[in-house]
Amino acid sequence: MIEQSQKVATRQRASYLLWAALPLLGTGYQIAAKNTALILTGHRFDLDLLITALHTPWALAILVFDIAGFLAWMVVLSAYKLSEAFPLSALSYPMVILVSWILFHEPGSPIQVLGGTIIMTGVWLIGRDSEED
Repeated sequence: MIEQSQKVATRQRASYLLWAALPLLGTGYQIAAKNTALILTGHRFDLDLLITALHTPWALAILVFDIAGFLAWMVVLSAYKLSEAFPLSALSYPMVILVSWILFHEPGSPIQVLGGTIIMTGVWLIGRDSEED
């Protein structure tokens, strides 16, 4: 009986880790996409662009983040209701805004901070509502 409860606890911890990984994988995808786009700046939309993209390590990173995110999402959806899991995907929005400021030195604005705060508040409220069921 104890062994079964340990298996359940281990599985639950693993699903929490995957759930926490989703916003990080989404943010990693956006970082890789931005770096790929920076490398492709100035290329015409033709075969040369595709060849250059395929030889860019950041393009491979896009695929890795996308596949890892897909697999994590499938595991999370197998363990949680969609209405509980989906709000988590919104957490990547403020993370991407923060990364754009830090890594890419893009200008920020108070309205972006407000928007990120509203998103985080909404995610908290949605999650809180589903915990009361």
